[in-house]
Amino acid sequence: MNFAIIVAAGSGKRMGENINKVFLPILGKPIVYYALNTFQDCSEINEIIIVAQKNYFSKINEIKKQYGFNKIKNIVEGGKERQDSVYNGLMSISNAKNDDVVIVHNGSNPLVRENEIAECISSAKKFGAAACCFPLKDTIKKIKNDFIEKTIGRKNVYQMQTPQAVKYGLFMEGFKNIKKNKLKVTDDVSAIESLGKSAKIVQCSYENIKITTKDDLAIAEGILMKRHGVSNFRIGFGQDSHQFSGNKSKKLVLGGYIIPNEKGLEADSDGDVILHALFNALSSAIGGRSLDYYAGPMCRRGITDSKEYLKIILRKLDEKSFRIGNISVSIEAARPKLEQHTDKIKNSLSGLLGLEEEKIGITYTSGDKLTSFGKGEGMQCFAVVIIQ
Repeated sequence: MNFAIIVAAGSGKRMGENINKVFLPILGKPIVYYALNTFQDCSEINEIIIVAQKNYFSKINEIKKQYGFNKIKNIVEGGKERQDSVYNGLMSISNAKNDDVVIVHNGSNPLVRENEIAECISSAKKFGAAACCFPLKDTIKKIKNDFIEKTIGRKNVYQMQTPQAVKYGLFMEGFKNIKKNKLKVTDDVSAIESLGKSAKIVQCSYENIKITTKDDLAIAEGILMKRHGVSNFRIGFGQDSHQFSGNKSKKLVLGGYIIPNEKGLEADSDGDVILHALFNALSSAIGGRSLDYYAGPMCRRGITDSKEYLKIILRKLDEKSFRIGNISVSIEAARPKLEQHTDKIKNSLSGLLGLEEEKIGITYTSGDKLTSFGKGEGMQCFAVVIIQ
């Protein structure tokens, strides 16, 4: 039998997030999903053991149930160091024979392919241990006190990745030696290296990277988009219009910015036509519905600030792993003259959307008295967005 241990017990501190990075989304699914899915589909794998922090057990069970990962037989609590987590996973296997293969993989390596898993197992069966890796492409320098001390030659230097596979009996022997001599190791085949034995290398794709930083996350997202034929952008279109209010105390709000000394727009909310049009544009881009469908209940409860409505659709974008690429806004109104307020409106939108001002375009047309907006009776806004 072949047993897979998926290590997902890290904290993800280098990612700068408050949750384990393996649960961060890529294309709407958690990172660990992609590794689990490949191991689930691989015919060489009989059982999967996941090593995780105890507070994530329920989340893993949810993933198991949602995606039908029936090869997951056990979830084991992780240890202080990675080697402790792997050891806990190894010790949880009660039905293994010495010649069975245990293959260890990082939950943060989502881009592994089935053939790499299979080749790793095959090499371990033949040679006792095997590890996926790829040759270094860049020059490596050893640094001392922020200065280059020496250049390390690239010839026969490889960057280790996972999966790494070892025969069960040999793995147990290696960990026994590690425990006895209180050794620290950073990868799995180091356990058998401590016995003076060597692992066969299995050259894997450069795509098989470990996600450690946000840059890695973006790279992995791009690779998965290419693999699954996912378009990296969508376009959304939205519109909103209101007549001017007879309530002299009502403020004119555009893009979250209050235009001073101008009559407001008639609406149950603050009547912010820019944010309303943007809401509809963003919603349409992700296949959603209109502003009133989502924000109507808030408005009827007396919440009139359109910035609060905008938060709803921004959360939905985040849930689907989309971010705004750029926005284009066009306003039709005979009055007031808005060009002088453009910088303030753009600054407000930039803060609300987390988007650079150079990616926000705002244009105006007077309507030339051809429509009710052109006759000064109200204001109309069109918005186009690109999301990625």
